[in-house]
Amino acid sequence: MRKLFLLFSLAITAHTLAAEISDLKYIDEIDYIQQLQESDTINSNSPYYGGYNQLVEYVIPAPYQENAGSCLYMSHTGVIEWWLNKLSKKKARIDLSERYYMSLKTNRVNQEKVENWRTDNIQRLNKYSKMILNEHYPFTKSYYKKIKGKRVATTKENPQAKYGTRYNWIDQTTKREESKLFNIPKFDREVIFSDIERNQWNVAIAPLDIAQRIKNALVQNQSPVLVIYNHKGFWHANYIYGFNDNINHNCPYVRSFPVRMKEKARRFEELAYKTDSEKRKNSLLRKAQKYRGKALKVEERFKKIGCSNKGAFYVRDSIYPDEQMPLYTYATQDNQDDQHLNSALILREYEWTTTTLNHAIQIFPTKK
Repeated sequence: MRKLFLLFSLAITAHTLAAEISDLKYIDEIDYIQQLQESDTINSNSPYYGGYNQLVEYVIPAPYQENAGSCLYMSHTGVIEWWLNKLSKKKARIDLSERYYMSLKTNRVNQEKVENWRTDNIQRLNKYSKMILNEHYPFTKSYYKKIKGKRVATTKENPQAKYGTRYNWIDQTTKREESKLFNIPKFDREVIFSDIERNQWNVAIAPLDIAQRIKNALVQNQSPVLVIYNHKGFWHANYIYGFNDNINHNCPYVRSFPVRMKEKARRFEELAYKTDSEKRKNSLLRKAQKYRGKALKVEERFKKIGCSNKGAFYVRDSIYPDEQMPLYTYATQDNQDDQHLNSALILREYEWTTTTLNHAIQIFPTKK
């Protein structure tokens, strides 16, 4: 009985740890997101004019994560960067290593304090209260393979080799990197909203006034708000650092959500009726049903709240590389696959949070 309990506990732990990696995995999904940049974000020639801009100064852009599934760690690292830049008051901006934060997750650092990874992930960093600059332990790309479910470094010649940013989940810190670690404050977090089901894919469950709650938190606490939401089928995290009530729009993100979800559902249904496996067919049809269900929920909530046609959040994201931004070097031997940094600003309508958000927190240095 005790062995069964231990096995069950290990299975739950393994599932929980895997869940912290976003399910943005597929190249076609990444390509599609890039195609949507013009259609699901808001364009403005003067996005900051007349807005709440007090937090803008300390935001720095993130590397393009590609299919790393690292959005939760890109966002947390970004918020800590924001705080360190604010506290340092230096002109030179601090650029922290997302990869180091990811290694804390890989090594299950402070796992006992992470009761709900969607809201408690800052506890990993609080274990040692140390960080390293990206220049000393950069977010990179390389070859890896899996052995018994664990990623390990490999070479291009290995027949099982895969290449990309998921390599960053492999902890390769050595004494050289450890010597570059520096002390940072401990941090607390305040939950603005957390889905009672702890479901990072959930939609249409945030309070109807969630946008106003986020705006209030930004102003009152003078700190970014980290959010988790359903990004048209995969869960995603980024952070909000301001807003502008004067920006006009037609709710492009919310309008595109059900369209994309139904498109995915049709794809699953097409695959289901092409397979000879009854088990796979049923699995694909269940997926299609889930996607249609979420599309319907968003449609129903959107019908209820309507589109205000005005007002947008300032969002820092890690999946929208911008050709107007400098190239980010992934510190590879061949720099041909380097990508532009993400824009430091994505505009999202307030209705985005009301329809697809499921968690929102703020992170602050612990008061002494």
